[in-house]
Amino acid sequence: MLSTEMQFYLNKVVDEYELIQFLSKSLDVRCETLNYPDSQAEAFVMINDYDIGFSMDITISYTKGVSLGKDFLWLAKLLARHYQTLVATDLPEGHPDKMNPYCWCVAEPNGYLVEMLEDLSDVEDRQGLLLNSDSKKLLTTVGKLA
Repeated sequence: MLSTEMQFYLNKVVDEYELIQFLSKSLDVRCETLNYPDSQAEAFVMINDYDIGFSMDITISYTKGVSLGKDFLWLAKLLARHYQTLVATDLPEGHPDKMNPYCWCVAEPNGYLVEMLEDLSDVEDRQGLLLNSDSKKLLTTVGKLA
């Protein structure tokens, strides 16, 4: 079956087991990772940690038959509030910079959504997401997603 994904970058590393429990409860879908397998899981969460910038990359994959009932912006805001950190994700559909791979939507712990550009000043051999704080501005188009 084809799968659907949501990707988030957290500005800090959080406990993997607690994260899986939080995602499972918030999405009402059983989640698993390589370290915490669940034979009845409906979603797989891949986690990568980095040394710079947004240090935790979370990708949630689930089959198209699974209905989360929540969108990625809702989950980004929930993660930001719960972990009191910035959470970067894709820009919403309809945003003028949606096709720009260097422009990100960032959820803040206070519930605001902002847009920021990726810092490309040192891209050689870099892993992780580094955003330019000088590019921060309120998200211009959120429609019904936020």
